[in-house]
Amino acid sequence: MIDPKLNIGLGEQLTDILRMKIVGGGLENGLKLTETAIASEYGLSRAPVREAFRNLEYEGLMDITKQGAVIRVLTEKEVNEFYNVRYMLESFALSHIPPEARDSVIRFMETSVDRMELALGHKDADEFAAQDIAFHTKPFEVIDHKFIKLFWANIDKLCRAILVVGTRRQFDKGEFEYKRQVVGKHRQIVAALKGGNNEEILAALRNHFHYNSWIDKKEF
Repeated sequence: MIDPKLNIGLGEQLTDILRMKIVGGGLENGLKLTETAIASEYGLSRAPVREAFRNLEYEGLMDITKQGAVIRVLTEKEVNEFYNVRYMLESFALSHIPPEARDSVIRFMETSVDRMELALGHKDADEFAAQDIAFHTKPFEVIDHKFIKLFWANIDKLCRAILVVGTRRQFDKGEFEYKRQVVGKHRQIVAALKGGNNEEILAALRNHFHYNSWIDKKEF
């Protein structure tokens, strides 16, 4: 719920809540929301609600009309397109890790994979997703490229929501062997990074995305 004491704006908090509901199926496609109704539900003024609606419209999860905001659930095609962009950005980031940051990035990613495996053992979907996100985010923190960082920042929160929702569903279905294979794909990326061969690094990342059916093998 909304917590005014957090060091995050009310509009941003509401954006996070509504985004998770939309991605998770809690708000159905075509549903109309009004600023007044949402403000009343969450005990807010209309200003942060208006901010949240604008944020979600920017992410493609909402259409703003004169009658109110209309929920737009991402189609399968849009999700695939989203992951196409994510793959391209991650490919660049992994292949442009500065030499001086390489060892620390590898150590961080190894730790993240170990924690993913531990979370899998405890059947903790949220911790698994958190470590998965940390793994894929780390290269963007060290590369020296303003606009790649900006592009990543623009999709980061939607990426997190999609990954968390997907991981929770897979755990709920008991797809633990599949997730063990996912852990293995992450270890292959780390091994490629240790080897330092850029083609092998990109091949490992591509293999990971293909295994998860996130991108079309014919396109990449």
